Amino acid sequence: MRFQYGYYQFMDHFLGRKRSFKMHRRGRVKYYKKLHQQLKESGEGKITPVERRKDLTLKEFKKHYVKKGIPVVMEGAAADWDCVKHWSFDYFKNLHGEDEIVMADQEYMENEYKKTTLGDAIDEIKKGKGSYYRFYPLLERHPEHLKDFDYKWLRARRNKVTWFEAFQVFIGGEGTVTPLHNANQCNLFVQTHGEKKWVLYPNYYVPVIDPDPIRNVYRGAPYKTTEGPFNPFDPNFETPYTLYKYIDGYSVHLKPGDVLWNPPFYWHAVKNVGESIGVGYRWFAPFQMFKISRLYSFLDLCAVNPPFWKAYKLYRKDINLIHLAEFGKLDEYLKSKKEAK
Repeated sequence: MRFQYGYYQFMDHFLGRKRSFKMHRRGRVKYYKKLHQQLKESGEGKITPVERRKDLTLKEFKKHYVKKGIPVVMEGAAADWDCVKHWSFDYFKNLHGEDEIVMADQEYMENEYKKTTLGDAIDEIKKGKGSYYRFYPLLERHPEHLKDFDYKWLRARRNKVTWFEAFQVFIGGEGTVTPLHNANQCNLFVQTHGEKKWVLYPNYYVPVIDPDPIRNVYRGAPYKTTEGPFNPFDPNFETPYTLYKYIDGYSVHLKPGDVLWNPPFYWHAVKNVGESIGVGYRWFAPFQMFKISRLYSFLDLCAVNPPFWKAYKLYRKDINLIHLAEFGKLDEYLKSKKEAK
């Protein structure tokens, strides 16, 4: 059945989902009836807490968790790092409040982007009115903050064959959410301030999630209702999200100093508990990416909006620019930025 679903995703990507659905409607209806029956027979799914490990050795981490693509929380591994000791909303506002930033709406990508300053964005978040600011390219703009991390510790946990690396900061207030999505990068996520909840699903269950064709290096769960994609923090298993009732997943509750290993192509949603700051240290590991999903590895290379090579060029600067490119707004933004100088 996985091969059949892979064929549908392949056709969706190259023909467009609307045309592909029209061509394969009868086959897809039969496929999902059979999938529903199989899942139902296997019983309801379970959400299991991700294993939390203290003093996890580098050898065991690579052999068991990286090699096998299993998430794990290294509890308190970053507790003594300066990013955990010193970072806060006021810390960033005082140091870099004048930074000009662009905020793309990751919940509703078709919405207008917002140009503002980091200080104003933080003020709005603290008032409970602001959006969740994702992917702040801190080290791209202020490389001196590399000393706030144990960079040697992070690099030691990368795969042998890698390409590209990026540090991205996530700043959000109480209850703000990133909807269900996945990406092809490896990710060591460091919780530096406040707390954050995650729910993760293995890529094995991708036929249930059934994402729209990817247009960049970020793949989101589809919006099947006006309320958005399936919400694992407040699950509703009524149609059209009935199949989620039968899939297994993981839950995570990160506290300051915790480091989460999130393997490539794991579906995940994130919710902030109070004021929260976290950092994703990401890299591209082609062999592990290919091992987890040959199909999505190939389709990602065939992304066109923007193309794969351009996406990673933008990724280094600010991943929000990739989302602007996806919806045809990047040229407009770059033009306005140039005119403002």
